[in-house]
Amino acid sequence: MVYHRTTLTILLTLPTTLITAFTTIGNSAFRTSTQLSASDSNALSPGDAVLLVGPGFLQLNTAKAAKAAGLRPVIVAPKKNVEAFSSYINDDDLIRDSTIGIPDPGEPFYGELAGLVFCAEEAILQPEIISTIIDWKDKDVFCEGGLKRIIACAPISTKINQEKSMGWMPIFNNDKGEKKVWENFVTAFKDHPAMNKMSKASLIRFGSLLGGSTDGPTELMSLGLDECIYKMSLENYRDLKERSFDRYRLGAQVLLGDATNVKPPKLEKMEKDAIKKGEVLEAYRCVGGYPEQDRANRHTIAHAVVQSLLRPVGEGGVPQEATVLSKCNPNLPTVEEWDQLFENPGPSKWPDPYSFVPEDYGIGIEVEGEKK
Repeated sequence: MVYHRTTLTILLTLPTTLITAFTTIGNSAFRTSTQLSASDSNALSPGDAVLLVGPGFLQLNTAKAAKAAGLRPVIVAPKKNVEAFSSYINDDDLIRDSTIGIPDPGEPFYGELAGLVFCAEEAILQPEIISTIIDWKDKDVFCEGGLKRIIACAPISTKINQEKSMGWMPIFNNDKGEKKVWENFVTAFKDHPAMNKMSKASLIRFGSLLGGSTDGPTELMSLGLDECIYKMSLENYRDLKERSFDRYRLGAQVLLGDATNVKPPKLEKMEKDAIKKGEVLEAYRCVGGYPEQDRANRHTIAHAVVQSLLRPVGEGGVPQEATVLSKCNPNLPTVEEWDQLFENPGPSKWPDPYSFVPEDYGIGIEVEGEKK
């Protein structure tokens, strides 16, 4: 077992040599055990332990969302990252339960692991880590019957806005190399029997990630990371952008496969013709379910992961591969809304700017222009 733990630690730490120790990285929004049928054998239930492999902010957001849903998250990351996590996650229990590798006999969570999530948000996980953990030689580390549910998180392959990641630094920027790492990781995950034969694994694609702290509705106070994460990028005005996602963009879109929600070509001009005031146009793009093309709130992705863990893959559950993007809503989706999103995936409709009534949102300026 010592050999296997060392192997996992190497797989986690080797890719981080080119980055810093931590570069980015009970409410109505959660399903309860009574809402799961007995036939959902490939779905987790509250009380189940789930291994979260990172490191990154998305991993921490997922841990807090999983804990709130009644799951028992176990954060897996190199020691230096775990030490830094305490100042971001503000949860002693999650830090106490964290580990640098798979539990050994006699350690907490040994024999209890029911779920597994690969949730690094940077290109640091090598494809070998997938079979290393899923096919762990000591099967007794997992719960009776083995892993029930497995999820891998990965970015969409094509971005529209080319948003920089929080950990972006000009001297280390290597987009082509990162893309190849992600491609290899996704290919290995899709090729694993858990994904292509057992129907217990699913892939969640995410757009450029923003937000994840507490500057939003009250529910984020227990789910968000420390506000210091807003100021960890070298990009100008990143702080404001991150905060805007937590305040206005907690809604979700679920699209099948590896997808984006491309803005119609003529809509940009229509919006400027219909809404003359710049500040009103900005407000219009923050309300009413206005969709994101390729960006996502970390809270939204974390909750999509948790809600997916609590559902099986396939009919009546979640798609085997789906993209989750944000849309403008000041609150996270409820359980019922997640049900609808998974059952009827598709991009959100782009609103008609000529139908926008500012007064409905407390903006006392009328829309100008005529629809043509």
